[in-house]
Amino acid sequence: MMAKRLRVLGGISVVLAAGLGVGYLLPEASPGPSQVYAQQAAVAQEAREELLIGAEKLSTAFRAAAKALRPSVVTITAKVNRQIRPQTFQRRGQMQGLPEEFRGLIPDEFFRQFDEPLNARPDPFDNEEVERDEELERTESVKIGVGSGVIVSNDGYVLTNNHVVAKADALQVQTSDNRTYTAKVIGTDPKSDVAVLKIDAQGLVAASLGDSSKMEVGDWVLAIGSPFELDQTVTAGIISAVHRSTQSVILPYEDFLQTDAAINPGNSGGPLVNLRGEVVGINTAINSSTGTSAGVGFAIPSNTVAYVMQDLRESGRVRRGFIGAQLGDVTYESLRKQNLPEEIADGVVIDAVQEGGPAAKAGLRKGDVVVKANGREVNSVAQLRNLVAMIRPGKTVELDVYRDGNPKSIQIKVEELTDEKLAAMSGVMEIGSLKIGVRPLNEELATEMELEDIESGLVVVQIDRRGVAARLGLELGDVITEVNGEAVANGQEMLDALGSKSGRVQMKIRRGSSDLELRLNVR
Repeated sequence: MMAKRLRVLGGISVVLAAGLGVGYLLPEASPGPSQVYAQQAAVAQEAREELLIGAEKLSTAFRAAAKALRPSVVTITAKVNRQIRPQTFQRRGQMQGLPEEFRGLIPDEFFRQFDEPLNARPDPFDNEEVERDEELERTESVKIGVGSGVIVSNDGYVLTNNHVVAKADALQVQTSDNRTYTAKVIGTDPKSDVAVLKIDAQGLVAASLGDSSKMEVGDWVLAIGSPFELDQTVTAGIISAVHRSTQSVILPYEDFLQTDAAINPGNSGGPLVNLRGEVVGINTAINSSTGTSAGVGFAIPSNTVAYVMQDLRESGRVRRGFIGAQLGDVTYESLRKQNLPEEIADGVVIDAVQEGGPAAKAGLRKGDVVVKANGREVNSVAQLRNLVAMIRPGKTVELDVYRDGNPKSIQIKVEELTDEKLAAMSGVMEIGSLKIGVRPLNEELATEMELEDIESGLVVVQIDRRGVAARLGLELGDVITEVNGEAVANGQEMLDALGSKSGRVQMKIRRGSSDLELRLNVR
């Protein structure tokens, strides 16, 4: 029998089977696999388009920041002057083994083809020396390294690292449009690793310094510079941590921004940039076993850089604040022992207060826990030390502290930090030529280290692994008893002993139960 379609209602066909007198409701056929896949693909494409819109906006932000900053980023080539002496040549043909009667028969032109520098190789014969280079001694400029920098004024002031320029006799700055200038050093600050240069130029594109205190973990950043001499290289990453310190004696004012943006040799002195195109840091160091990027880079915060740069431009030296207090990190457990409120998760403990110093006069005490400084939360020793250092002498710092579980506010008038005040406060003296910090061995330290048999010496309490001391073989905890044959009991005696025989270091030390002698020529 033939079935006749009567009508369609809402997608249901009503069919009358002739001869049966029965009506059936039959659903429409389900979509096949290809239709399902097509529908899923359409939904996925729509979602992808929405995601791409967000990704493209982020890409546009990166592109805009890079375009804004690259004209301000420069490549810095450091050079040293070396004396080039004329070479003395030897006549290899006229030697003792040649019979005398033959010497007059053979013209000098024949022997001249065999001339070579005296230091080329040893000769067993007694050779005649012939001076072939008529030139006088001359000076040649030799490249020793390449770093980066950032222009911060349209009339040619440039920020970079101290370590980029420290050993240079001449500095060459190349701008993004390949113009080259000779740079003058306006000032350097080894303790923060900041240097300010000046080039004779006008109309330059200057970068803007942002507020590094606003940077938080997870914020996007760009690093721009000349890694491996590849100028105008841009890498991207995030802020991995803030208030980082490597505990270096040479850079006591470390309060780094840590980033995973690739930083490599040559990036030093270049800017770390936020997505607004503002410089929030100056790239300065990496933590790596290979010497190349391992995803752990450090930048000096722009707020520190701005403070240092202002002083260097105005007076050529940096004035730092001092309150006369030793600081120590605290743990969650130690905070709880202080009976602090649960919401207090960070702070810095006062380990000691200098008698008669600014902090003591204001009422700060050993054991106080600092939780805020000038209204800003404090969470590390490096952060608080830098904050105090960047307060102008004569100004006041307000510390919010907890003492025996009770909150207090203490106003301290800041004084200017000097080497004498620092040494008196900490007992640690920096030996810059060796890049170490030493402390006189006293009875308490000797007992703690089980060194009662040593009457005097200097304990190595800080060391820079990149410095001379590391090459010499010194380690933390070593007790230096003699330097260049002279007994040492304090830092000044060590400085005097080092200065008496420039270029050579010979030390007697106690390491554990062993007495060692270390030698190094540091010329």
